[in-house]
Amino acid sequence: MKTLVLTLDYPSRASYYDDWRDAFRDSRLFRATVRNIFHRAGRRLLRGEIAAYDVIVLLHSCTADTLRYVAELTPILQGRRGLLVCFVGNEVNLPWSPLCAKLAWLATLAPDVIATQLPLEAGEWLYGTTGARVVTLPHALNPSVFHPMLAQAERPIDIGARSYRYLAYLGDDDRNRLHDFFATHPFEPPLKLDLSTDDRYDRAGWAGFLSRSKATISTEAGSWYLERDDATVLAIRDYAAAAGGLVFRADSPLQHLARRLPYGVKATLRRYLRGSMLSHEALGAERLDFAEVHRRFFAGRPRAPVYSKCISSRHFDAVGCQTLQIMFPGRFNDILRAGEHYVALAPDFANLDDVLALLRDVPARQAIVDRAYEHVMSAHTYAHRLAELYAILAARSASGGVPRMRAMPG
Repeated sequence: MKTLVLTLDYPSRASYYDDWRDAFRDSRLFRATVRNIFHRAGRRLLRGEIAAYDVIVLLHSCTADTLRYVAELTPILQGRRGLLVCFVGNEVNLPWSPLCAKLAWLATLAPDVIATQLPLEAGEWLYGTTGARVVTLPHALNPSVFHPMLAQAERPIDIGARSYRYLAYLGDDDRNRLHDFFATHPFEPPLKLDLSTDDRYDRAGWAGFLSRSKATISTEAGSWYLERDDATVLAIRDYAAAAGGLVFRADSPLQHLARRLPYGVKATLRRYLRGSMLSHEALGAERLDFAEVHRRFFAGRPRAPVYSKCISSRHFDAVGCQTLQIMFPGRFNDILRAGEHYVALAPDFANLDDVLALLRDVPARQAIVDRAYEHVMSAHTYAHRLAELYAILAARSASGGVPRMRAMPG
């Protein structure tokens, strides 16, 4: 299947961007050409070649933080000959990357398939008005990068974690509560902890860190308060702006220039802006009082009418490295099951003693990570995801009058 894969590569630490890109490059089902649309030269190439492809794929990076680059290509993509698949990144309400703008753009673009990370019922509820077929294709395991490098008994870190804090805009602080509890709780006997909500590793560094950790802490991704119109987060944005000060907006032209900076430079600027008179909007959002925002904007509001949280690429990364996951219970796209593939910690931490006892039990810990690894390797690698996508596109091709594709090899 001759495939054009569009990605937005700029200095970032979202390793799943690389995993999806590499999966298409390595696939035996998709003869993929990858174009980075971050650079104008990459976007110019598309005008003359778009008609040559059976399938065009927009990866998550194209839609996650901004539509600035991909929207420039809308007329070209509308003139395609083949099928258009759009993966959607950041399927939560953020004021600088609003879902309402993504939905309006998708309706104009008219992709054949929208691939969501959310459970199918949530994806269909969110994207049902676009006219596209919605399929659920959550992240998966890249076993060539995320694999165990140290035996469980030899790992020096008891619990290691890296994640950015969830902003008050989401109306959900499970991730923050979990991190803060482990960062401040006086464990006896003491645990060797390596936790941070500031620094992030690159892909190889993240795999190495997980392989040095016996366990990690995590939650489902997303928010219970999902809206198609972003009304609540836009109201919170106005509330935050009323606090005054010089604010560097997260969707300003300066932000687009900042994307070109090396990751280390951006991390340094992030630390500098935290203590300066000029505040970045996203950093200002970190300082919002969650309880006050929740009281003003979320208290008494019903949740989304669908289950709007999902499994994250970071869950698969931990499974691949055979690192035990300690998490609040959830659906995790009905892929990971509590007690079988991860250790469920009660949201009120009532079963903490039982969780810590299991953490210290090497055979029990090993049994869980082994089951999780075998389960994911059997059906949830990126190769499995692309086989699912191929089958969907082949069926669409056979019934929709678009260019015929060969049958998927057995």
